[in-house]
Amino acid sequence: MQPALNTYNKVYVDTTTNKVKMLLDLYEGAIRFVGFAERVLEARNIAKKGEYISRAIAIIGELDNALDRNAGGEIVRNLSSLYEYMIRRLTEANRGSNVHALREVKGLLENLLDTWKQAAQQLPDTDMAVSSGKNGMASHSGKKYGGIHVAS
Repeated sequence: MQPALNTYNKVYVDTTTNKVKMLLDLYEGAIRFVGFAERVLEARNIAKKGEYISRAIAIIGELDNALDRNAGGEIVRNLSSLYEYMIRRLTEANRGSNVHALREVKGLLENLLDTWKQAAQQLPDTDMAVSSGKNGMASHSGKKYGGIHVAS
């Protein structure tokens, strides 16, 4: 019985730890694409600007879709509103070639990434976990960070 429990625990930890890493990777990817968009905008490469902004918008949309709106309460509503704001600003940046909007969104994403990294570091390695919910991230009892439940 004990070997089966150990196997279950290892699979649980491996799976959920990967979800935290995936969350961090998504933020890093969005930051990277916004940075790329900023550079190509300054170089006047309009086609690439649109491509990179579209990729950043897609990632932010996925982050928003992953929120557990049934369990996250006000934190989830605020985070969702922030994601929607970032998408609007990126759309404005794309339409108007607005480098300031790109920098604003990049700063917001960097702040969120730093917050998530700090939250993840506060948990022991075996507990640094986000369990699967409706959308693949978020619905385990434990600490709540930004509307995604992190197991404690």
